[in-house]
Amino acid sequence: MFRNSAVLVLFMIVFFFAFAQAQPTSGWGLGVSIVDIHQIFEFSGSEGNAYNQSIIVPIIFSESFRLEPEVGFYRGQNTMELSGDKQQNTATQYRFGVGIFPQSMMKSSTLYYGARVGYLSLNLKEEETFAGNTTTDEATASGFFIAPAIGGEYFFSNSFSVGAEAQLLYASISTDISDSSLEIKDSLISTRGLVFLRFFF
Repeated sequence: MFRNSAVLVLFMIVFFFAFAQAQPTSGWGLGVSIVDIHQIFEFSGSEGNAYNQSIIVPIIFSESFRLEPEVGFYRGQNTMELSGDKQQNTATQYRFGVGIFPQSMMKSSTLYYGARVGYLSLNLKEEETFAGNTTTDEATASGFFIAPAIGGEYFFSNSFSVGAEAQLLYASISTDISDSSLEIKDSLISTRGLVFLRFFF
């Protein structure tokens, strides 16, 4: 049993050293999360992600610093019909942010730490048709998020890496309802884990 374990450990060491690649010390790329994230807020029949998945643009300025601008979009629609009556809920969301990360580079891997901050925007629309009459209600929401983070990535070539990131996310959103003086405020603190694919040019 010990012999088999030793052979397995030796194989893993040889594998990683064989595929270890030098990484870029400057340049930019594109990345995406490959892990579904927790849905933070649920509005009516449309489940919305206040912190939706994003496309990131990693920009490496030096061996010790990087920025990661990001943009996210989500549109969900839920329709219910019964005997000619209809209810349709639509949620449209945008997310813009940037990650600010000091980093430490090794031969084939990078450790980074810092925070992601950004702006959240959400539009909710509900249309109801009952007995031939249609009514429409809308709500708009906006807010911000900040997420201290620590992560790492492993380079399988000088242009491709796989990474993981742990965050402590805080999000705050205020919602205004049309034709109403009511204002709703939501806030959340949550731990999150993400896995990233990054391609560098």
